[in-house]
Amino acid sequence: MTVVLTIRQLHSTFALVVIFANAFAGLLAFAAHKSKSLAGRPIWWFVAIAQTLVFVQAIFGVALQSEENLEPRDFHYLYGFSMIVFVALLYGYRAQVGEKRYLLYGFGSLFIMGLGIRAFFIGT
Repeated sequence: MTVVLTIRQLHSTFALVVIFANAFAGLLAFAAHKSKSLAGRPIWWFVAIAQTLVFVQAIFGVALQSEENLEPRDFHYLYGFSMIVFVALLYGYRAQVGEKRYLLYGFGSLFIMGLGIRAFFIGT
């Protein structure tokens, strides 16, 4: 049995992966802030992967728009591109917050999750 997903289905399904991965990354970052024994490289790898998924999702969205020749949906695009910009902002401020780095990424990952939820419901 072969399962073939259209780009639209892939974009919709992968949106949930982005949302839940960033939610979990945010919760992990908060836990690492609270308990230093959890802090370390594995958390940063998970955060990096969760935030990289935002870029993969954007590529799926561009492919979908190109394939189906869709008219731009202003707010869906705004939330999608805001996630990309926010990932860059988090990365830019990581050195300046010092000990509060886990809090920055905790709130930041949850903010990305919220933007993803908003884009998901506007896009459907």
